[in-house]
Amino acid sequence: MTVKKATKEFNFGGLNLELKLAARDILEIEKRLGKSMMSLFMSGDGEMKLPPINEILIVLQGANQTHGVTDNDIFKAFEKYLDEGHSPMELFQVLTDLFQESGFFGKKASASKTISESQLSLLDNNQ
Repeated sequence: MTVKKATKEFNFGGLNLELKLAARDILEIEKRLGKSMMSLFMSGDGEMKLPPINEILIVLQGANQTHGVTDNDIFKAFEKYLDEGHSPMELFQVLTDLFQESGFFGKKASASKTISESQLSLLDNNQ
């Protein structure tokens, strides 16, 4: 049985986008960018970097599952998004969340990990 990933709803300058990064979407986005999507966040020497806005918009367009939204619609929505008082950093956070939910940064660590014995001794103030 195939499991479908849920979409992430995002109101972007009046557009209601349904964002999801499926395998085909990733291939199309990378083809359009001319590089790996991971390179959006990492420089050639492995340091973290912020992607340019045009590349963020390409990823949003490629991840959008709402039919009929054109590049021009995305550009106009970006202008309205900024006019509404949002910042490019907020848009970067949306992209980061999308990548996280899609597994680009690895699986989320379990929140129910137990504290090991060595960690307990470091936390114990009665030594």
